Amino acid sequence: MKKPFTIFLYLLVIFFLIYWPYYMNLYEKGQIQEKSQEEKEFRGIITFWDFPHPSIGDVGGFEFIKRKIEVFQYKYPGVVIDFEPLSYKDGYEKLINSSKDGSLPDILPVGADFYFISNDYLSPINKYIDEELKKQYKEEVYNAISYKGNIYGMPLGMYTNVLFLNVDMFDEKEIKLPENGEWNYEEFVDSMTKLTYTEGKKDKKYFYGLGISLAPDNYNLWGFLLLDGARAFDKEKYSFFGPQAVSGVQKVLDLFNKYNVVNPFSLDGDREKLWQDFVTTRNTAVLVEESYKIAQLKNLQSKGKLLEFDIAMYPEGESGIPLTLSPKIYAYGIKKEKDEKKLEMEYKFIKFLTEDQQKVIELGYVPVKKDKIIEDDKMKRIELAISYTNIIPRFGGWRKINNTVMAKIKEGIENSKNAFDITEEIKNSVSQLVQYK
Repeated sequence: MKKPFTIFLYLLVIFFLIYWPYYMNLYEKGQIQEKSQEEKEFRGIITFWDFPHPSIGDVGGFEFIKRKIEVFQYKYPGVVIDFEPLSYKDGYEKLINSSKDGSLPDILPVGADFYFISNDYLSPINKYIDEELKKQYKEEVYNAISYKGNIYGMPLGMYTNVLFLNVDMFDEKEIKLPENGEWNYEEFVDSMTKLTYTEGKKDKKYFYGLGISLAPDNYNLWGFLLLDGARAFDKEKYSFFGPQAVSGVQKVLDLFNKYNVVNPFSLDGDREKLWQDFVTTRNTAVLVEESYKIAQLKNLQSKGKLLEFDIAMYPEGESGIPLTLSPKIYAYGIKKEKDEKKLEMEYKFIKFLTEDQQKVIELGYVPVKKDKIIEDDKMKRIELAISYTNIIPRFGGWRKINNTVMAKIKEGIENSKNAFDITEEIKNSVSQLVQYK
């Protein structure tokens, strides 16, 4: 019995010696394959800055982002999204400065902002977006975030500037609301004049028809400047001059100095103070603001802290349409990135941020996808206003041009200059700015 057993042991040892190297080779290959599988996806830190997106139940406006980050990090272990909030007051300036000093975050809100695209700060993401995906979006959306054949962002939603109305103030003065949110300039001025008044003799309380911030990087003045047919740009060249431009500037001057219907904080450019005067103090009947602010108004309304509000478009002048100008698209871009695995993960994150279009409506934006239908009447009004909105021009130096226009008009209002001189000063100042194509 011992002999067969001994022979079996010998054979087992021989078999082991022959096949062990082969087995180990397979194991090593398996290890390499497994390791390769693990290394396919990026692991590490991705920095991300964003503005608040308030909605019902989220006053601060960052729960949406924090929840998205939490779910994404769970889905992709080893990926850390390092998030930093931006404020509306100085967030855009912070982004601009970070691009100049090399501290730009990996992912940032860019909208249709030509500054970051034209200065080559962003990574094109064409290779991740096939034709089927593009077909899901409204045509103008990807056009707004594309340049020279490249796509530079994933769109979250659409917005513009609109006029928010305090319905109770209109009712108190028995002023009819603009039908379907549309009115001409004369009707608008008449309403603003009636809504501007004082109460009390000793301790006077002042009420204003209109609040409109003249702060830098704002676009809420353009709806008045363009109402008589002027153009801000034509074929990628600045073109806000001539009789129509002078007429638009004159109408703005009249609102401030002739009719005196504008809240004085407008000249300070204090958007937050104007906002509080509209929603809390309630001494301003109409506030010009970006349309996604509707989410904040609905949030206040749900808590019984806001009177009834409505939405109107800019008044119509000689042009016959409530045309305005805005970045129009809120999107997320990725800064220049050489690491292909990191770039791919960053794309996955911005796609994940933007894909829930129902949530986008709750945040106050008009959906960018074709199949998402808006049911809310006020959001439908915003969608209509967006159709009358031109996207900001696509040439370098536009930010400086826009801020020059705002600054010169503000200066003209404060110093009682005439519309022609203001328009000429703007034209001359623009000609001295950085050349644009």
